[in-house]
Amino acid sequence: MWPIYILFATFLVMMTPGVIYGQHTQGWAIYFGNTAIKDSKFSIHHELQLRDYQFGGDHQQTLLRLGLQYQALASTSFTLGYGYIYTEAEGEPNLPYSENRIYQEILVKHRLNIFRLRHRLRAEERFISERHFRGRGRYCVFVDIPLLGKEMGKGELYGAFYDEMFLNIFHEHLDTFDRNRLYGGVGYKLLDNLGIQLGCMRQHVGAAKGTNSVLFSLHHQL
Repeated sequence: MWPIYILFATFLVMMTPGVIYGQHTQGWAIYFGNTAIKDSKFSIHHELQLRDYQFGGDHQQTLLRLGLQYQALASTSFTLGYGYIYTEAEGEPNLPYSENRIYQEILVKHRLNIFRLRHRLRAEERFISERHFRGRGRYCVFVDIPLLGKEMGKGELYGAFYDEMFLNIFHEHLDTFDRNRLYGGVGYKLLDNLGIQLGCMRQHVGAAKGTNSVLFSLHHQL
């Protein structure tokens, strides 16, 4: 049970800045899944994200993402996918709108000693209701660090970090910089193919004041 206590302690530490500086903290619940297609280099990526302006009671966004992934090399994969995003404004009125998104990405993995690194480049074509077409490019670097041993198998506790930059493209009325997300958290491998993470993300959107979010995520390889 001690990994659960560590995750809980991490949650309390992440909540502290919001309490001290009077900022409310947003909550995200995320499922990342990947289902292998038998006897092939293809797999299906499936993802659900539920985002709230608080920890419940003020819905911000629901995101569904589905993609076909091709494992070109042991270290490199390509994905073509689709996302549906439903968004509401904070408080009242909700002013909801939806987005249909097509995306292409390349993911490259490598190791530096015990550090597991992943580099993801993603291009997005965004079709947002009652708005002009938008394009966006994203680059993210992920770092996972096992804390007990050297491998990421069942029972391993690990640190998880990432930084992602978003840039607007093909839209002359938007600033090039869209947003940046910086994340740090702790994960635990329940099984070789199933892990959970609890972390904190600092997000800056345009010139607006940054926001803090607590993220709980489930990572499943099928």
